[in-house]
Amino acid sequence: MPSDAVPGLSPRQIECLRLAAAGKTSVEIAATLGLSSRTVDQYVGEACERLKVRNRTQAVAKAAELGLLSDHP
Repeated sequence: MPSDAVPGLSPRQIECLRLAAAGKTSVEIAATLGLSSRTVDQYVGEACERLKVRNRTQAVAKAAELGLLSDHP
């Protein structure tokens, strides 16, 4: 399923979720993407809201279920 299947989930939010799925912390994701950890947490939090889940783990699981974490755009 393409990433545009979830309206409003930005490419940056998906990128943060992909890295979270790989076991990276907010600090590690921030260093990888050149962001602050607070910004990463904001992206993940917004993704949680849009995916209608409560936390990062659920967001990663839901995004994976929707096929959003694949390497293919």
